[in-house]
Amino acid sequence: MSTCFQFDKLGPLVTSPVMPGPGPYYTCVVKMTDVESFPFDYALFFSPDHDDNDGGIWLYVCEGDPSIAANWMSYDDAFASRRFSHIPRKPSANPIFLDRVQGDGHTETPYANVIDGTVYLTYHKNNCGHSQSTLLATSTDGINFFRHNGEDDSIILDYEPSERHGNGHTGYFRWAPNPFPGVRERYVGYSLHGGGDDFHSAIWGSNNTIAWERLDVLDPILGFAVPREDVEIIWHEIDPASITKLDDDEFVALCGVGTRASGGVERLTELYEIFLGPDGRTLKRHCRKILSVAPSAEDAEELAQPTTIDIGERKLLIYVGAKETGSTNTVMAATGIFDRTAELPPVLPYREQQKHIQKP
Repeated sequence: MSTCFQFDKLGPLVTSPVMPGPGPYYTCVVKMTDVESFPFDYALFFSPDHDDNDGGIWLYVCEGDPSIAANWMSYDDAFASRRFSHIPRKPSANPIFLDRVQGDGHTETPYANVIDGTVYLTYHKNNCGHSQSTLLATSTDGINFFRHNGEDDSIILDYEPSERHGNGHTGYFRWAPNPFPGVRERYVGYSLHGGGDDFHSAIWGSNNTIAWERLDVLDPILGFAVPREDVEIIWHEIDPASITKLDDDEFVALCGVGTRASGGVERLTELYEIFLGPDGRTLKRHCRKILSVAPSAEDAEELAQPTTIDIGERKLLIYVGAKETGSTNTVMAATGIFDRTAELPPVLPYREQQKHIQKP
């Protein structure tokens, strides 16, 4: 049975960025043509993973076809070549943004959208809010980012910790303009909900990207709607840009599916397509794998954190590949198409379609 999303791997897209190990983490690709002063077509944001000294938001830029690795360069090289000389004050090197106002240590897991010519960038930090909360910064030029609330509280996702709901961690947030008719808010996103071994995810809605309402808590259930008993849907790894309408009642999206792991536990993550109802969290069908790990390759253990854009009739998928027990991360790419004629996987029994939604 063919899949809706059909991708062929291209291999590494960005090789050996100068940054703390294990390397790039939580990629987000953004089309930048609506940001007037940004001199490139695309931006790729990522961060290290929990680096307390040098953790921040890295930027790579692209002119031309973003599926060609040679078209990408680091912000450092773009700065040195004076491509940003028209902007008087700017970062001199990566990381281009490090929040030193709230929390401590790292600034990580960026996710960005361009709204009316302004880049809205979310990220999370340690010891911020109740645990590791999500914050917001904005930029009118794509390189100078400012916390949305200046020196005051810039947290946009937080909740009161409890035995049922976890420790307050709301990081790893990914969001976009809302495609779901069953969600009333203008924007929708998915985050981690509670850290550690008992993590969940959550779906959030907002009308202004600042005030977010938690719509539901989502329980990652091992073996549920996936072909292996030791993996689960990682709801906060949904790629919002990939969400595609199939009919009035059903949508399909790219998402990471993997083993339940936190910290240094051995991981396996691969990319699947998942089928959602009009509320963005009802699961309509069994999930279906679209890309697998490849022994001896840069993605031998994980294909994670998918982010996509359209290039004409094609789609570009960027993801993080991991190998060597998670000690080496690589930004990787694949290109492909979306096939609306693909036969769909079996429908889940109606009584199970909301099995993962945590009841009050």
